[in-house]
This record gives sequence, structure tokens and C-alpha cells, in this order.
Amino acid sequence: MAKRSLFSVLIELPWWFSLLAAGLVYSVGAFFQPIIGAAAALPFIGVAAYIGWMRLRRGPIADFPDLIRALRTASPEEMRAMLEEAFVRQRYEVCDGALGDLELQRNGYRTLVRFRRWRAQSTAAAAIAELAEAVRARGADHGIYVTAGAVSDGARKQAADSGITLLDAMALANLVVRTRGARKAVSRKSKEAVKQ
Repeated sequence: MAKRSLFSVLIELPWWFSLLAAGLVYSVGAFFQPIIGAAAALPFIGVAAYIGWMRLRRGPIADFPDLIRALRTASPEEMRAMLEEAFVRQRYEVCDGALGDLELQRNGYRTLVRFRRWRAQSTAAAAIAELAEAVRARGADHGIYVTAGAVSDGARKQAADSGITLLDAMALANLVVRTRGARKAVSRKSKEAVKQ
């Protein structure tokens, strides 16, 4: 597994975490000399400013109930774009798989992501079994089933037995909440609600 720098980790955390780190670094450096503490804390302050700027540029995080409703009305292209952006941020290589699946690759492992029925009201065990069979047939290491609807107990049991990760509505919203597509979908849904 590739090692990540401290700053690449900090960029994924809230901005105030970098300021906290800057304060700690400054206090240790200032023990020797204040100028050393200030110089050592400066990169952390820069990271906090960068994170704050990125958050402002991306806009506010969507409200989860609104986001889940918007995800259920997203087009297949919009859903694919949201998932791709979210997985690329997690450092996966993303490509199109068979039957509308996504294929993720990272560190030599391949994962199939099935999202083509994400708008279904409920997910049954048969859908999970179908993905598990596709994972075996394609020689993948793992499978992820995406849905914005309800998941039956049978489907949860089938997923656990097959080693398939289930992304239900809340997990899906958590995954895509910071993507551009999620903000667009929520904005469009809000405009449609105002027109009605």
C-alpha cells in the first residue's frame, strides 16, 4: 500500500484540524524559539486555508433527506458521475464494466460496483446473489451493491453471506455528498419543488 503524506491526510479532514495541528506544532517549536514554532506551523496554516477555500468553492453540504430524495430522481449518467467522482477521491481507478457496472481497481484488487437499480423501492436477495455471481464470473475480489431504496433482511443476509458490501440510501448519500453531481441534483430537486 502506498504511503500518504501527512498533508494529503489533513486535506481530507475538516479545516480546523489543520489549525489544531498548527497550534500544537507552534507550541512545541516555540519552546525552543518562537520563530521556529511559527515557521513549523506555517504549512499547517496553509493547509487549513486551502481546505477552507475548497469547502467554500464546493458550496455547503447538502441536507441528507434532500440528497436522498434527489438521488432517487438522478439519471443513470448523473449517478455514474457521482459514484466515479467519489471513488476517484478515494484513489480508485474507475472504468466501465459489463452490464452497466463500474469496475474499481486499487493496489491490485478489483471491485465491481452495481448501481443500475439504485432507484428500486426495495432490494431483494436475488439482486445481491446476481452481483455475487458476477463477481465470481469476472474474477473480481469484491462487490458493492448501491441502492437508494429499502433493503430487505434477506438481501442483508445474502450480502453478508456473499461478502458483498451494501450501500443503502444513507451510505450512498455519505459517499457522494461532496460531489458536484450531488449538489446539482439537490439544486435541481429544490427548483422543481418550488415550481410545484
